[in-house]
Amino acid sequence: MQRPTIFNPTVGRQPLSFSVAIPMLAKLQTFSLLGIEAMPVEVEVDISHSAQDNPKPILVGLPETTVRESMHRVERAITNAGYVYPDMKIVINLAPAELPKHAASFDLPISIGILIATGQIKPERVDDYTIVGELSLEGLTRPARGALSMALETARAGKTRGLVVPRSSAAEAAIVEDVEVIPVGTLQEAVGFLSAQIDIDPMPSRVEQLFAELSSYDIDYADVRGQEMAKRAMSVAAAGGHNILMIGPPGSGKTMLAKRMPSILPPLQSGESLETTRIYSALGRLQPGQPLLAIRPFRSPHHTISDAGLVGGGSIPGPGEISLAHNGVLL
Repeated sequence: MQRPTIFNPTVGRQPLSFSVAIPMLAKLQTFSLLGIEAMPVEVEVDISHSAQDNPKPILVGLPETTVRESMHRVERAITNAGYVYPDMKIVINLAPAELPKHAASFDLPISIGILIATGQIKPERVDDYTIVGELSLEGLTRPARGALSMALETARAGKTRGLVVPRSSAAEAAIVEDVEVIPVGTLQEAVGFLSAQIDIDPMPSRVEQLFAELSSYDIDYADVRGQEMAKRAMSVAAAGGHNILMIGPPGSGKTMLAKRMPSILPPLQSGESLETTRIYSALGRLQPGQPLLAIRPFRSPHHTISDAGLVGGGSIPGPGEISLAHNGVLL
């Protein structure tokens, strides 16, 4: 069965011809988050002929609701990006099967796998890169949670040369200097790079520059006037890494002093920064333009917070306020 020639926006308005007469099996590498750890996942996409009209894709490998819903995004992203979504039987396996998958970052590898399995692109560089990313309906990439943990695991495992990530998450992943981070803004850019039709420069690592830009506190311990006994107690606690119990009526300055305590703690070291940034990255708490935490965090949860909110947990286990205050101050 021959498909029509389609327009590929990544190849300088050159038409891209393909055929799906012989369905294929595509394999790609990606990651799934388990807490703050990035777990390697292999995406297998198998395309075969079906007697049914418009057969529904089959997604196996313990996908949670977020991943199951991704097939609707994938279909529209492929179509709106100028490619053809096949009307054949699609079976997608996310291995290992016993690992729950609950992130939207499977959109991009699944889309690439479908395009490879239908012969629309040639997988020239697919084996060299791990692919993560969420897609919009028009094929634009969206931030991926846990990009830093994924880059660290890529460097540790050494199975692939680098990481293909959404452009909005590339600065975060590039903190890991031993990994080649390729930023892509659209599905077309990812296709063009992985099929060796275009070259994309890796995102440079700017760790020293980020520390210089982001290592200042908005509020400082020097702002406090008076409270000499309280300030002395806070200084002793900060110097020795001790806990401190503050008792007093509302308005006496307990929260004011606690908020400023991080500014008299030792500067955040690079290893501590990576540990803390991984936690915020996994929860999607990093602010735009802040790919790295360079100051010690301060957390002040309400006294009615739940056990799971404080120590972590939930239906999908995740870090709590204690973890968010790692290497910082918890009030």
